[in-house]
Amino acid sequence: MEYRKRHREKLLFLMFAGAIGIMLLVFGGYQLMEFMDSTAFCGRLCHQVMYPEYTTYQASPHSRVPCSECHVGSGADYMVRSKVSGVPMIFATFAKTYDRPIPTPVENLRPARETCEQCHRPERFAGDLVRVHTSYLPDEGNTKQVDTRVLRVGGGEFEVARDIHWHIAAKVWYLAMEEKRQEIGWVGVENSDGNLTEYIDPDKAAEISTQHIENEKRLMDCLDCHNRATHIFRSPGELIDASLAQGRIDSSLPYIKWLGLNALDPPNPSLAEAIAKVATIKDFYRLSFPQIYQEKEEAIDEAVEELKEVARLTTFPYMKANWETYVDNIGHQESPGCFKCHGKLVATTGDQKGKAIDVSCDLCHYILAPE
Repeated sequence: MEYRKRHREKLLFLMFAGAIGIMLLVFGGYQLMEFMDSTAFCGRLCHQVMYPEYTTYQASPHSRVPCSECHVGSGADYMVRSKVSGVPMIFATFAKTYDRPIPTPVENLRPARETCEQCHRPERFAGDLVRVHTSYLPDEGNTKQVDTRVLRVGGGEFEVARDIHWHIAAKVWYLAMEEKRQEIGWVGVENSDGNLTEYIDPDKAAEISTQHIENEKRLMDCLDCHNRATHIFRSPGELIDASLAQGRIDSSLPYIKWLGLNALDPPNPSLAEAIAKVATIKDFYRLSFPQIYQEKEEAIDEAVEELKEVARLTTFPYMKANWETYVDNIGHQESPGCFKCHGKLVATTGDQKGKAIDVSCDLCHYILAPE
């Protein structure tokens, strides 16, 4: 009887200890998964590799959105897939065999309709959007220039959608001719009845077959235009303009933009060297503008600190990343932008057969004349 009692006590102890162990394991596993989805895990654990992306992310419009919201999204299926696809990256990080810079676009990224559009609803965007762009010349007076234009954002439901966001409200399929997706060879616009109005680049027609289209066509989504929505590598000129416009750098300091550009463009071999160059700006004013140096020493110090921040946001020599590395598809400054298709692809079916896609600039925007 005593033997059975001791046996029962041991069994109860083992069951209790096992239950506690399972609870701790589940809790620890949950905490681990939560940490693996955190911004700190993505940005800091692989510090050297992700440093440029993490740094620019912190200064982006989406700096409060966790990395996993865009790169993984909700649901167990994509969470498991993301962890499995990340295993080779771990080995590449330890072996230092990763690409420098990180290649884009990111392969197998979840469709924007399942990530971006959980917060943004293109069909609800309507009307025009006024954008005021303020820039400064690199001259003695940092001459201010203001460009005001109106973007025809448009949007709306499929049947009535118009302007820029019509591309998302409608079903627009496209075939990219290379990995960067900057050369478009074919476009198909799906009508409400499911039929396609097709457009093709006459210079690429020989390379395109029906099977090629069927196997590799992509449904256009937000990220085809907003491809740098978060990891935005801005040039020193753009960042200095923003600092001047927002008053973080005193625009009355002579040659301040020229001095900033001279220190940071082209990119420096190291961040330390970039900061050292910025620090010499104080000496410039002390020697060349002694009176201004005396009157505005505090403003000069603030400008130097702001330019050091610009250096931090633009100097990534280890990963070979800078403002010229990645193409930004918004607009058409460094990338073809709209002109990847507009004015280039010709209709092969429908009422517009034989005509190129309209290339009129006022389809997307128009300049607002100053008063």
